[in-house]
Amino acid sequence: MSHKNLGWQAQTAAFLLSQNLFVFGSSTVFYAVLWDIALKTSSGAWMTYVSLATALPAILISLTAGVLADRYNRKMLIVLSAAVVTLLTLLVASIFAFMTQDLWLLLVIAVIRSFGNGLENPAANALLPQLVPAKHLTRVNGYNQILMAAMLVMSPLLAGYILSDLGIFGIFVVDALSAALAILFLSVVHVPTPSASHDRAAKRADGILAGLQYVRRTPILLAFMLFTGLAFILVAPSSQLSTLYVNRTFGSEVWHLTFNEWFWTIGAGLGGLYIARHKHFRDQLGLIAIGFAGSGLAFAEMGLPQSFSFYLLFMFVSGIFYPLIQAGQTIYLQENVPADKLGRVFSLWAILSTGIYPLAMLVYGPLADQVPIGRIFVVTGLLLIGVAYWFWHRLRKLSW
Repeated sequence: MSHKNLGWQAQTAAFLLSQNLFVFGSSTVFYAVLWDIALKTSSGAWMTYVSLATALPAILISLTAGVLADRYNRKMLIVLSAAVVTLLTLLVASIFAFMTQDLWLLLVIAVIRSFGNGLENPAANALLPQLVPAKHLTRVNGYNQILMAAMLVMSPLLAGYILSDLGIFGIFVVDALSAALAILFLSVVHVPTPSASHDRAAKRADGILAGLQYVRRTPILLAFMLFTGLAFILVAPSSQLSTLYVNRTFGSEVWHLTFNEWFWTIGAGLGGLYIARHKHFRDQLGLIAIGFAGSGLAFAEMGLPQSFSFYLLFMFVSGIFYPLIQAGQTIYLQENVPADKLGRVFSLWAILSTGIYPLAMLVYGPLADQVPIGRIFVVTGLLLIGVAYWFWHRLRKLSW
């Protein structure tokens, strides 16, 4: 059967499987790089380097990636990005494994992955509405969160096992195999090239500027973006410093780091299940605000003196609230932003939701070497609760 004859359900399932296989490979590589550096250095400064290497390249390419996603075939952008990133990762990993084990090579790998993610994510987020009828977007995004959580549950376990027993190079082999399988699933997906790609007179810079101008001219979208940037500045410590916090507070064994990620992803799976059980959320802004407020409460509790078991409990709770934020914001943009601007808007959103981390870590990383990380968690968690209330109170008064 030709892939063009497959129904939207089958093509959507293939797309979600491919995307989450990419997530699985990238997550496994991320944990390997992060844990190897954390265990060898136990340094807040090195955590800042990892954060910069992981997010800064994605920022640099995101706006261009959004324009490309609005003009060229999104499926081919994803395939080409994944293939190039996988090959370059294997090349640098071979040098690291067999020639010299300088830690800066792991940062090079993180940079490569970041460029790939920055190119792929706007295309993937903008492609989903091309496959899924609007009335099913909420449920499909929920299923995507469940699949993502399942992959993220497996990836730290696999990373911990391979890192402890087989060495770091085996992780990059697993990444290559998962990428090949993901491309195979994606091959059965058929999406048309966006009509904007036929506008030969338009220049790439104009496309970027048009996306920025659209956000500036839409008050509710501008407020949404500003809030997103502020909120994720406060999320950054718990996201970027939890590995170092566990290493310093509870022990440097790999199983501590594995459980730290595992409990979060199990919680994220349950949150994704909650999203999937709903066809539509009337108050998407309220859903997002609840996600951030609940996360802030969990982050503050994580920073208090306690046993590792109680810490894991609150890490689990923070995982539950994450899909409410991620899926809520994704659905909100997919349902309200015009299709011809969706790639560029998702690029801006990606910069603010993840790209803000390296800028924030320029402060948090050095601060973590001077101030107990637990105190940082408590302060930023409480501030996040206040920002979540401001977001809900402010944006519900605006309209598209």
